[in-house]
Amino acid sequence: MLKIAPQSSAVSEIDIRALLMRSDFSQYLIDQEALQEAVDKFTQLREQPDLADEWGDTEVKLASAKNAEVEVTISEDRMVAWATITAAHGGRPIGHRDLVVAMQEAGIQFGLQKRRATELIHFGQKAEPGSTIKRVVALGRHPENGEDSRFERLVDTPLERVRRPKELDHGQVDMRDLGDLGTVKPGTTLMRRHPHILGREGMNVTGQALPHKAGKELALLPGDGTEISPSDPELLIATRNGLPLVVKQGMKVDDVLSVKTVDVGYGHVDFEGSIHITGDVAEGMRVSATGDVHINGFVESAHIEAGGDVVVGKGIIGHRREELDELSCSVSAGGSISATFAQYADLQSEGDVLISSQLLHSNINSKASVLVRDEQGFKGTLVGGKVQAANTIECVVLGATAGTSTSLHIEGEISEIREEYQSFVRTKNVLAERISKILDAQLRLSTQRNGNDETSQRLAVTLSHSQEEFARTSYAIECSLEKEEAFFDKAKIIASKELHPNVYLDVAGFMAVSRRQYGPSETKVEKGKLLLEPLQNPNQKK
Repeated sequence: MLKIAPQSSAVSEIDIRALLMRSDFSQYLIDQEALQEAVDKFTQLREQPDLADEWGDTEVKLASAKNAEVEVTISEDRMVAWATITAAHGGRPIGHRDLVVAMQEAGIQFGLQKRRATELIHFGQKAEPGSTIKRVVALGRHPENGEDSRFERLVDTPLERVRRPKELDHGQVDMRDLGDLGTVKPGTTLMRRHPHILGREGMNVTGQALPHKAGKELALLPGDGTEISPSDPELLIATRNGLPLVVKQGMKVDDVLSVKTVDVGYGHVDFEGSIHITGDVAEGMRVSATGDVHINGFVESAHIEAGGDVVVGKGIIGHRREELDELSCSVSAGGSISATFAQYADLQSEGDVLISSQLLHSNINSKASVLVRDEQGFKGTLVGGKVQAANTIECVVLGATAGTSTSLHIEGEISEIREEYQSFVRTKNVLAERISKILDAQLRLSTQRNGNDETSQRLAVTLSHSQEEFARTSYAIECSLEKEEAFFDKAKIIASKELHPNVYLDVAGFMAVSRRQYGPSETKVEKGKLLLEPLQNPNQKK
């Protein structure tokens, strides 16, 4: 309180502030209007001294002690909470209990950051009066998805062996010498299972659980010709001579039929197991196997069908039958298809289609990726035909300078991902409406004098369950969006050297046509459009 009395000289706002700063109340919160009122009264007394008798003892409430204040805010996703301290004006500072109470009132139940909270209180007590300090005081825990049991293969598959031709002197390779098939003997270690990881659920700062995807324990399954090692239950070993092949959650060892050449003199081949053909497959012949088919030579206007991989050391050659509007050569594989080149061929594969030199005027349907390039990325031309893949289509040169019509399409699982997303969105909307109705019912019940406790309890339980389901569905929606983003990260058409005109590009329904020649290019889906962009670091794509 400032006493107003006649002064020998004029009193200004600066004088009063200086007086206050020298007093025991220098930290108090000054009332600016009261300060101006005091200056005015001193001025009036100086001009009219008689007012002193009229006013008598006059005081102005100039400044007040104000306790520190704390405010707790929570992020929209409820994963972060901040506390903001406004330092005291000569009043009581914020203590640990004050902060705990404020956090409890804000609904914070999880993730207290003790060190940061202590630091905030310490700085808040030393801060300039009225200044604010903000710190994170609680952090949620994001869910950690688990991992299913992992299977480590300990032997090369025939595909990997055949795609590494024999090295000669001076760094050259012999494309005709593809080496042996890599058969195994009894007791050979084939695969090891690594344990699954459960993961853990998340928790936001308000104590609401965030669901996670738990890892599954998958059994190591022995196939034909294999068994679990007697000395190690996580190890799969061979029990016979043969060709090691990957099956779901395990491996098998196939018998291998070795044939020199398949022609009219030998006849069609239909074998339960894998087939190794050291020569060619002649025109009109048919080869069928439940395992892999490995051909060191050519496939010429023939039909190959395999339950596993098809590996052709040289080329797959067909021609167009104009009268039937079909191609004369077809290859179907339950695994991948690999060849040096292919032309006028129909290739259907559950795995990758791997062509190391040229893919010309062929129809390709791969449930994985189509790669037309050698291991160094120096050559690999894709011209003409129709190519469909689930993931990536990659080559070195795409199309031809003559503008040969070439059609590429990537679909994959995008339809299923979008359908799943829409289903979760519909579920979330239903849950939001249900929660709104429950809250309305609770509000009506609270206004009734004789509210039913049983009804109130039932509504509270239903609300809790609905909110938990709402949180799980929201998380599932985020996962669906991440799946779609991951799909488009992989679903690319890449030409690491040249892209020529008249190439039709379709990625999950987003389409474009190349109208000119481009350098190293790749597709990108952005804002509902399919764009052609310069390939970033093309050497890394090799």
